[in-house]
Amino acid sequence: MKNLYFEKINKDFKTLQKCQPQDVSNLIISYIDSYDAFLLYFNNLDKIEKHHLIISSHFVYGWMPTILTLNLENYDKVISILNSAKSGKQIDYDEILILKNAINNSLVGASKLLHFINPEIYAIWDSRIFKYLTEKKSTYGIADIDNYINYLKGLNEIMNNKNFGSLHKEIHEYLNHKTTAMRSIEIIMFLCNKLSINNY
Repeated sequence: MKNLYFEKINKDFKTLQKCQPQDVSNLIISYIDSYDAFLLYFNNLDKIEKHHLIISSHFVYGWMPTILTLNLENYDKVISILNSAKSGKQIDYDEILILKNAINNSLVGASKLLHFINPEIYAIWDSRIFKYLTEKKSTYGIADIDNYINYLKGLNEIMNNKNFGSLHKEIHEYLNHKTTAMRSIEIIMFLCNKLSINNY
């Protein structure tokens, strides 16, 4: 993906730091409380059960402009996959497809649920991230699971950069909010797209 590398994230973060503080804080302040509450919900669960899937799918969709249609036909497989993700397993294409089909047939919705279940290894995938990465005006390709898998691989490459630790610390200080490494990269992409930094 075109913009998925350390130097790009670092450069855009420096540009973002020059924005008026209120421009950024107004965008993220409403997200922080709900974000932390969603993480806490899953942190307090030893095991995900069917009712947790129903509840959490609905609260994740509170962050989305569409109404949720939850397909529980294969809920036993879905629950197994979610618990694997919670335990730290990197789920594969077929497992992501099962989740996508269950949660409104939406890769975006599935990615958000995975992120709150295990924010260390799963990142949020949405239209602003996709547009940042591709510089496309449309979201054609956002539902492609291979794109999401490549996105996760690219994030891991950025996190393995020798200079990422200091950038991650700067992002924490800038946001005044601690986040996982993946979330810190993703939020910079989101904010840059939202604020039209570099016109995408």
